[in-house]
Amino acid sequence: MQGAVSWFNILLVAVSMLALSRPSAAAETPTKPAYEAPSESEIRKAKKEKPKLNKSLRVYVETKHDIEERSLPAVVGRSTPMKFMVEKLPILNEVHVESAALLDQPGSFQVQVKFNSLGSRILESYTAAAAGRHLLIMTEINKEGRWIAAPLIRRRLGAGILIFTPDATREDMDLLVRGLNQMVEKNRKQWLN
Repeated sequence: MQGAVSWFNILLVAVSMLALSRPSAAAETPTKPAYEAPSESEIRKAKKEKPKLNKSLRVYVETKHDIEERSLPAVVGRSTPMKFMVEKLPILNEVHVESAALLDQPGSFQVQVKFNSLGSRILESYTAAAAGRHLLIMTEINKEGRWIAAPLIRRRLGAGILIFTPDATREDMDLLVRGLNQMVEKNRKQWLN
């Protein structure tokens, strides 16, 4: 009987050692909880948040003067930057907008901004006086102010319409156009009520 117990103990030790030397199947695959809460980034992706509409548009005039108190530096263009000095205060902004649209051109697109009666008069008087200079257009892209265009003033713009080719993506300009039109519509409804 004593010999059987010792053989049993030896067998038990051998089996234990064999089990310890070989990793178990449970240890090879990590266990996952039945439910894992999604991370914040996964929640945002799942919601597919709509990009925020841009409702910011500022139109400045290039200045002849380099007086620091009255002017700001402006750099337009990412691939080939052009440097300008502009008057500190914009001549037009989103309050003067009546409507905005994207115009398709062969190989590119343009933005058309139609100004209300006050904006049209301001645009006409500045373009009549500043022929040969540039209008510089600034908007907000990804929560950052950016100069997007610098059309040359060739003549007086009496119709109240400004058309320019932006240095921005079509998606960014679509957000701008939709945002400006939405703001105009909201303001119209407020005035009518």
